[in-house]
Amino acid sequence: MNQVDTNAVLNRLAVVHNRSLATYLTYAAPWATNTDVEAMKTLKDIAEQHQETTDRLGAMIMENNGTVETGAFPMRFTAWHDVSLAFLLVKLVETQEDTIATIQECVEQLRLAPMFQAVSEELLGAAKAHLDALHELGASAQA
Repeated sequence: MNQVDTNAVLNRLAVVHNRSLATYLTYAAPWATNTDVEAMKTLKDIAEQHQETTDRLGAMIMENNGTVETGAFPMRFTAWHDVSLAFLLVKLVETQEDTIATIQECVEQLRLAPMFQAVSEELLGAAKAHLDALHELGASAQA
């Protein structure tokens, strides 16, 4: 895999983290009650990890002589302003499942770049852990 192709895949990984729903919610916080404190902390942690991942991938892209792309938030996120956290948990799970699918594609695309593939596999593990945390929040919200 040449540098251009590798950087394109790394940028795809960066954008999926930089423009995640969890990250979006740091700009447009959901409606939450006092009982949602733990859920809001979890969302903040996920968003912070996404930012750290974006920074890490950006550094890798620049070291690989590439240009970092920031991407744009999906327009559908704008329809989710001023909604409850309970509603958003369903959307967060759905978007996280999409993120996992994207990362899995990137893992495969980076098979000829083992160092970068290892990083993408690490990101896949983190994404699955985030999905598990979101499922737990959803279960807690229903209880």
